[in-house]
Amino acid sequence: MIKDIAVLSPLYITVFWGIVLITDYSKSEHKLLLGIFMFVSFLLYLTQTFFFTENYLAYFHTESIYLLTSLTVFPLYYCYIKLLTIESAFKIKNLIHFVPAVLLGLASFITGLFFTDQQRLDYVELFVMRKDTSGIELFSPAGIKSFIFIICRIVFVIQVFFYLLNGVILTQLHERRIANFYSNAEGKSLLLVRMVTLSFLVISVMSITFAIIDRNLFLLNQHLLLIPSIIFSILLYLIGYLGNKTKQVMMESRHNQLRPNSSRIHNTELMREKILHLFKDEKIFKNPNLLLTNLSDTFQTPGADVSQLINEDFKTDFSDFVNQHRISIAKELIDNDINNGRTFESIASESGFDSLSSFTRVFKSYEGITPQKYWMISTQKEFPL
Repeated sequence: MIKDIAVLSPLYITVFWGIVLITDYSKSEHKLLLGIFMFVSFLLYLTQTFFFTENYLAYFHTESIYLLTSLTVFPLYYCYIKLLTIESAFKIKNLIHFVPAVLLGLASFITGLFFTDQQRLDYVELFVMRKDTSGIELFSPAGIKSFIFIICRIVFVIQVFFYLLNGVILTQLHERRIANFYSNAEGKSLLLVRMVTLSFLVISVMSITFAIIDRNLFLLNQHLLLIPSIIFSILLYLIGYLGNKTKQVMMESRHNQLRPNSSRIHNTELMREKILHLFKDEKIFKNPNLLLTNLSDTFQTPGADVSQLINEDFKTDFSDFVNQHRISIAKELIDNDINNGRTFESIASESGFDSLSSFTRVFKSYEGITPQKYWMISTQKEFPL
């Protein structure tokens, strides 16, 4: 009973999320890719099920699938992150990331065709279970298959570091691009993606750890087998849940495709003065949907140039620059409206925020206190006891 729970839990979870995510693929391609990841994980854990239920011949026949799927999960994760950040659709060139998995899985499958049934059992018992290669000749089918398995483990470790590192880098770069494009980044943060990445990191560490530990330890002790099963089941469920909630956030590209125009502003100093005029005098930050494209269209200048000017001259990003002005006007409204009973919703709206929750979050991040607390302090200054 305990063994059944241990080996079947990851299978149920991966199938569940695979179905949920793939049936929703028409709305978001990244969910389709994550759904494929879940089904690949299902095949991966299915091969492990054959081993832990001591169906060694079935494990031998599916070991090539085990190697193929184990080397596919992290490239799939990386392509998933790319879909959430820099790509609007899966590109054919991404298939190159799956070449090692296909080649090594195919090599393991072809090599396995030259085994007799007894040699297959000996391979699982000696190499897979005991990691004993002393009686295996290097150029025999068993030797070649063992060598392929070891190579796959090395490639897997390299993949863990390479794809996780590049996934984190992509996420961080995209966060900066969001901050340099949207004035209101509420709901556009890739916090969920970072949580998915963290879950993948934990899964990778645990996978390497349990791969190093002798499988017989879990095979002979069903209670110990529950430990990796529970860990992987929870993490896989978390990845599916977060992936189902995560939305793709892409930047518009039209601000980089402006047509030549005589009114285009080239002078950096003139552009800087114009930006200050728009924010201080015209108060364009009161538009809750303000985008970098609004400025680039006004100047007839590529958005990258406007973003660079804000970054270098004002030492901040576009989102922060806008929010500084919004918080400044919000504080003025609170200070000058102690007795008029204006609601915080109206203050948020007049300051350029699209919701009270967004206003409260941003205000606290800048001032260290909520708008309500700021109002109480202002009241005490106005009417000291």
